Amino acid sequence: MEDKIISKALATYYATVDDSDGEFKVEILEDGPVKKVSVNGTVYDVDYNVGGDSIHSIILNNRSHGVQISSAGDSKYEIKNRGDLFQVSIVDELKRMRMLRTQPVSAGRQVITAQMPGVILKVYVEPGQEVKAGDPLCVLVAMKMENEIRSPVDGAVKEVYISEGDKMPVNGRMMLVE
Repeated sequence: MEDKIISKALATYYATVDDSDGEFKVEILEDGPVKKVSVNGTVYDVDYNVGGDSIHSIILNNRSHGVQISSAGDSKYEIKNRGDLFQVSIVDELKRMRMLRTQPVSAGRQVITAQMPGVILKVYVEPGQEVKAGDPLCVLVAMKMENEIRSPVDGAVKEVYISEGDKMPVNGRMMLVE
């Protein structure tokens, strides 16, 4: 059954399929014989059974799917469903955040956003302050861990949208560095 609800996730993963630009946020909302899973905010009841080494039976919306899932190493999987082959990469929130931090960024105006929900513990900069790439801007507490957010570029802090104690959603704007 599909419906939209907001619930606290037991676990969150991010999946990309093949080389598509899209990313799917997959949240496990309830565990049990029938799992409640949210994909990009749409909730599904999923019954899942392993039928062999790589054959999985997935019942989604009262429709059975025989899916072959094989590991392709390092969080990558090959999934065959009804003759279609998909290459899927799956990472958890922490690994995704680390990957986003180490990706190269372009020069120029950079909007600094929260990569995961959390609370602002400390703000180190103010508007007009000059920063170098790698300089700490603030500390975001997420999943009981302090994450120091650093400037991706050399420049000046143009805007600070946050204060200590602010609750941040995923992709919430924190600062503008130019």
